[in-house]
Amino acid sequence: MGKKFIVRVQNQFIVCLCLSLFFVSRPADVLAESNPASANSIKKIQLDPIIVTARRVFSESDSIAEDVVIYTADDLHKIGARDLGQALQHIPGVDVSVRTQFGQATSVSIQGSASRQVLVMVDGVPFNTQLSGQANPTRIPVEHIKQIEVIKGASSSVWGSSLGGVINVITKNTGETEIPQGTFTTSFAEYRTFKNSLSLSGKIGQLGYFVSGSYLDTDGPMSHTDVEELKTYAKVSYPLGDLAEVIASFGYSGADVRFGVNPNNRIIGQPYISRYGQMTFQSEDEYVRFRMSFKYNDQDVITDIYNASTGANVSSTVSRNLYKGLSLSSEFDLFDDDLLVVGADFEWQRLKSNNFLSESKSVHAQAPYINYRLRWGRWDFIPGVRYDHNQQFGEQTSPSIGIVHRFNDRRNTRIRLKASRGFNAPPLLWIYNNDPGLFVGPNPDLKPERSDSYQIGVTSELTENLDLEFNVFRADIRDAIDLIFDSTNFVFVQQNFEKFRRQGAELLVDYSISPELSVYASGAFTDVENRVTGKTVRSSSAARQRYTFGIRYLNRRHLGVYLSGYYKRWSSSASSQPNDRKPIFDLKLTKEFKEIKDKVDLEAFLIIHNLTNSKYWSVVDFPLPRRYFEGGISLSF
Repeated sequence: MGKKFIVRVQNQFIVCLCLSLFFVSRPADVLAESNPASANSIKKIQLDPIIVTARRVFSESDSIAEDVVIYTADDLHKIGARDLGQALQHIPGVDVSVRTQFGQATSVSIQGSASRQVLVMVDGVPFNTQLSGQANPTRIPVEHIKQIEVIKGASSSVWGSSLGGVINVITKNTGETEIPQGTFTTSFAEYRTFKNSLSLSGKIGQLGYFVSGSYLDTDGPMSHTDVEELKTYAKVSYPLGDLAEVIASFGYSGADVRFGVNPNNRIIGQPYISRYGQMTFQSEDEYVRFRMSFKYNDQDVITDIYNASTGANVSSTVSRNLYKGLSLSSEFDLFDDDLLVVGADFEWQRLKSNNFLSESKSVHAQAPYINYRLRWGRWDFIPGVRYDHNQQFGEQTSPSIGIVHRFNDRRNTRIRLKASRGFNAPPLLWIYNNDPGLFVGPNPDLKPERSDSYQIGVTSELTENLDLEFNVFRADIRDAIDLIFDSTNFVFVQQNFEKFRRQGAELLVDYSISPELSVYASGAFTDVENRVTGKTVRSSSAARQRYTFGIRYLNRRHLGVYLSGYYKRWSSSASSQPNDRKPIFDLKLTKEFKEIKDKVDLEAFLIIHNLTNSKYWSVVDFPLPRRYFEGGISLSF
């Protein structure tokens, strides 16, 4: 990528900057009204949003049997996250492996799951690859996020291969006004770090649009941890009469990423490019809604290894993962409040690699699914089933049953129960990769992991200002996959084990002290055990104990103080030399200036990362940066 990538990034950044200056300097009579949110208009633990991911249709939260956490664009603004990976760090029940947090690749775990068991998507477009089975959330920008929906626990009866959970980014809607509305943000941080972003939305005739772009450049907190990245996204919508609509979207993420120097005197370069999007047709009448989406995600991953002393390229591995999919779904209103959802997914993936594979490998899959919501007074019964036929791994049937009961009290108390069968298909690379030079071997007999999962949760507004949620979960995993050393062939291979058990509990609390001030906290414990050996399963990307906590304050003078923190005891092995049992805080201070020019608002902000200047890591080679400062401004018009 190198110089060509830099020139392309600089050119597009100049265009974005010019556009922002153009719109900010426009006369007042053509600027749109801004709509700032109040301090507590959206709480950290949201009890009543509309949720899409749980059943693949718009559903009220009080009829969802799954354990769900919603993060909105307003929540992301309060923590100052640069990308999805950094945002997930603060969501209860979600673990993000500790990296430098400057665009470096990372992985994500839910309730102690392996990273490959978490399905990560943007509007239903998957980012998991056949290279490792996992997704890199740092590729997904925050500028186009309307909300993040996290479904904890197996969701195979709806999404297929997702034994640990689902993270689905719902993107912002297209605009409704002829005059463009938007936001331009620029920030500067230590380690020669700066980021600029621009988003615009509006309508041209009947064509609605939303576009966003961001550019990040940093030297990073350690030697050779420099990152340069460009991310863009565009969405358009066009009505077809009164009852139908076409929506098209396209996203691009590209970056030069380096990390080093490692103990072998090597620098690792991992440039990547992701091109993703979909074309959707949807229609509805009084009783039936239909949706058809063609989806794709083309991801290139390059691993270059350099000699740190000479700068010579030791090796280069170029891999490409191409995903194509077609999704069909229909929902039918039956009787008074019952809802039937019927759909099917057709997917095709191909993996190419110059070093790992002698030839490209592909896999096809088809999966019809059905779920039903039967509403009987204060009870909801939600059965569902999905049948997956995978060309590589055969057939998997994933039934589920969910029950929701809403109590007749002023506290809006409800109890949720969910039992489901899940599976996770291993990536193609683990079956075919055979590189003795890297001490890696294939396992053509590898089988999908399967689980029986159980959840129970209670949600209640104990008082007018106090919200509480408590969840308990357990998953019995058969044919669980873990890495072992084959002493006969002197290679590492992935192998199925008889049975793992994953279980734990979680408590979330949100308290509004006043209209200006609120606090929140969560605590969770997860245990993963090999049931055959009785030993704890160690993973540097999953935590045994996790806590999140924070304060939100916004007064009438538009001064905001947002303190967010977490404490995680990682399940790392002793060889990783973890240094983790301490709280980590980030503090964001904001001051908004209304009407600096008619219809234009300005916000200045300062973020102090790792407020207590703690030494912190789950693996000694990947420390969290020590305390550093970031500041910037944001213009809304």
